[in-house]
Amino acid sequence: MSQRAVKFCLILVFSFLFSMGVESQAPAPAPPAPTLKGPSQQPAPQSPQAPAPPPQQRPAAYEPATVLRAIIRLVVVDVVATTKKGDAVTDLKKEDFTVLEDGKEQQIRAFTFQHPAAAGTPALAQDQVKLPPNVFTNALKFNLNSGALNVILLDALNTSLLDQAYAREQMLKYLEKMPEGQPIAVYMLGNKLQMLQDFTTDHTLLKNLVRNLKVKTSALQDNPAGGPGQQLLPTGFADAGLVPAQMVQQMQQFEQERIGFQTDLRVRYTVDALTSLARALSGYPGRKNLIWISETFPININPDLTLSGDVFASTRNYAPQIAQAAEALVDAQVAVYPVDARGLVAPSVFSASSTGVDTFGRSIGNNGSRLGTNLNNESAALQATHGTMQEVAERTGGKAFYNRNDIDNAIAKSIEDGSTYYTLAYYPANKEWNGKFRKIGIKVNRPGITLRHRLGYYSMDPKTAGNQNPKQQAAELGDALNIDYPVSTGLRFEAGVIQPSEKTQNKVLVNFAVDPHAVSFELQADGTQAAKMDYVVQVHSYSGKVVQTESSAMVYALPPDAYKKVMRGVLPFQKLFDLAPGDYLLRLAVRDNRTGLIGTANGKVSVAQASTAPAAASPAEKKP
Repeated sequence: MSQRAVKFCLILVFSFLFSMGVESQAPAPAPPAPTLKGPSQQPAPQSPQAPAPPPQQRPAAYEPATVLRAIIRLVVVDVVATTKKGDAVTDLKKEDFTVLEDGKEQQIRAFTFQHPAAAGTPALAQDQVKLPPNVFTNALKFNLNSGALNVILLDALNTSLLDQAYAREQMLKYLEKMPEGQPIAVYMLGNKLQMLQDFTTDHTLLKNLVRNLKVKTSALQDNPAGGPGQQLLPTGFADAGLVPAQMVQQMQQFEQERIGFQTDLRVRYTVDALTSLARALSGYPGRKNLIWISETFPININPDLTLSGDVFASTRNYAPQIAQAAEALVDAQVAVYPVDARGLVAPSVFSASSTGVDTFGRSIGNNGSRLGTNLNNESAALQATHGTMQEVAERTGGKAFYNRNDIDNAIAKSIEDGSTYYTLAYYPANKEWNGKFRKIGIKVNRPGITLRHRLGYYSMDPKTAGNQNPKQQAAELGDALNIDYPVSTGLRFEAGVIQPSEKTQNKVLVNFAVDPHAVSFELQADGTQAAKMDYVVQVHSYSGKVVQTESSAMVYALPPDAYKKVMRGVLPFQKLFDLAPGDYLLRLAVRDNRTGLIGTANGKVSVAQASTAPAAASPAEKKP
C-alpha cells in the first residue's frame, strides 16, 4: 500500500472517529465472546478506506432477525410441507398457517415461500469484488437467489475407516447425478472442523475433491478401523479359568472408563465443531441444510434444560453445551439431516468378519446368556444412535436417514427436501426470557399435509449476551479465534493491515470497517445511538503458535447525523500495536457486545526488519 494511501486512510479514520464522538475503553485482556443470535443479512462494505454504498434490502422475513433482534426476539421458523407421498406442497398462503408457542397462538409477522430457481436461471451468483492488497474480509462469497444452501459434513471423528470409504463412494455416486446449480459446501470433522470446499456448483471440482479425499483415523474410537475389535486376552483363557474372574471384572471396568473418556472427548469435539459451523453459516440468509454423514452421533438434546447459569459447572455433563450448539444451529437456520454411514446394520456376531469371541476372548456363540447380552447391547446402542439422529433432525427441522444402503439417495432426498420451504416469523407474546425451552407448533388448514419444522427454542434474552459467565465467554472467544476453524460470518467486516512506518508510529495498524446493519444500536435519552463493540487481533506464527493477542472494547455514542452517516457506510475502528519483524498469520474478530454476534476473518502481515544502515548526510553536513 502506498504512503499516500496510508495517509489518506489515517486521515479518514481519525476524522470520522472525532466527528462521531467515540469513547474508547481500556484494552481488555479477554473481551467477551459471542453467542450467536441470528444471521447478518446485509452485504459487506466495499472498502475500509471509504464508506460503502447503502446495503441491498432483503425480504422482510429476514431483515428483522438481524436489525431488531437486540430490541425484541424475532423467532424465525422454516416449514417443510409435503404430501403423504413426500411431494412438496407449493401453494400454501400465510392465512393457511397457525403458529403456536407452548400451545398459545402467535401472530405471524412475516411470511415467504422459498424454492429452487427456475430451470435455466442461475441459482447462485458469486461476488466478483477484488480487494486491494492487504485488505481481508469475511464477506460472503455467494448470494443465493432462492432455495437453500447445502452443507455435507463428513464425520471422520465418529466414523470408522471402513464406513468413511463407503460414504465417499456413495457421495461420488450422488455427484454423478447432482442437478445443475446445486450449491454445496463440504466440511470434514476430525479433532477439529475443516472446510474442504466452500459453496460451489462446480461438479468437476466436487468430484475431484471427493476422489482425492483421504480417510482419517479417529484416535477416539474404540475400533477406528472397523471390523472386529481388539482382544485384550487370548481366546479361551477367561473361559478356562486361566485368568481370575476378579481380574476380568477389573479389566471390564477399566474398559468402560476408557470408552467413557473417549466418548467425552468426542462429544466435546463434536459440539465445538457444530457451534463453529453455526458461526460460519450464520451470515448466509435463509435455510441451510446440513447433511451429517456419520456412524455414531454422541449427542443428545435435552429440551427440559434451562440455559441459564454456568454451563461449565459439570465436567462430564455436556447437556448445556449441546443445547447451546443446537440453539446456535437453529438460530442460524440450519436444519440437520443425519445420515447413518453404516447403511443397513446387522448384528456383528453374525457378520463374516466376526471371530466368535468378545473383547476378553470369551466365546459368544457357545454361551446363550453371553450371546443374548451381546445382541441386546448392540441393539440398544443402535436404537440409541438412531434415536439421537431422529431427535437432532426433529429439533432442527431436518430428517434422519438410517437402515438403508443408498447413502447417495439419502443425500439427494435431504437436499430436495430442504430446498422448498415456507418461512414464518413472529414476536413471542411471552416476554419472560428465563432460558427455558419453548415448544413451537405449526398447523395448516388443509388435510393430508405433513409439516416439519424445528420443535422450539431456548428463551434466552437477546440483549444479555454480554452478561454471560466469564468462563463461558472466554471459552467461546477461544473457539471463535481458533485459526483452524472456519471464519464466522455473523458480523461482516473488512480490515486493512498496514505495516509499521513513521505515519503509524512504527506500529502495525489494522483498520476495521464493520457493516453496521447487523450491529445492535440502542437509542439513548440524549438522542444518541449507542453500541458496544469488541475488536480483537490475534497474531499467529506460520507454525500455528499464538504470538500475541491485542483486544479493545469500544463504546460508540453517535449523534443522529453521524448515525445516519454510519448506516450509509461503515462503522470504523483502528488498532495499533507493536510487532517484531517477521511473517505472521492474523485472526481478526469483531463482536457486538450487546447481542453476541461475531465476525472473524483471516489475514497476514509481513513486518520488515528495520534498516541498520547509517542515514545519508545532508548537504549542509558534507565537508567541503
